[in-house]
Amino acid sequence: MKLDLLNDLFSKVKDSGFVQNFMEELSNYLENLNEKGSEQLDSRNNEIDKYREENCLYQVVDFAYDGVFLQNMNNNKVFKETNMPKELMNKIANDYILRYKNGTYIFEEKLTDDFFSNLTDINEK
Repeated sequence: MKLDLLNDLFSKVKDSGFVQNFMEELSNYLENLNEKGSEQLDSRNNEIDKYREENCLYQVVDFAYDGVFLQNMNNNKVFKETNMPKELMNKIANDYILRYKNGTYIFEEKLTDDFFSNLTDINEK
């Protein structure tokens, strides 16, 4: 008897299309959410792209949990760069000099050393 009631209940739920409607609504919601997330990511990347200049030098001014703040050494504008390889993030520190070239950042070791040497010279005078 109890099994018949349970089977009858499952049958009614199946026939009503409740589960199917729920799955369709959930799929549509997730698809819409994914599209909005992609649009926001594209917008953010376009915003960052306007700060990147080919063959330009940048100075590391601060770190964030999801990126690094860079100062363009041509115009002194500071922006948050979130698209930097983890390997490079682990190698750099404040005041290090980077060059943006061919879509990626390169650590300019000689320029960084010269920068720190000049700071030392200033302190000694």
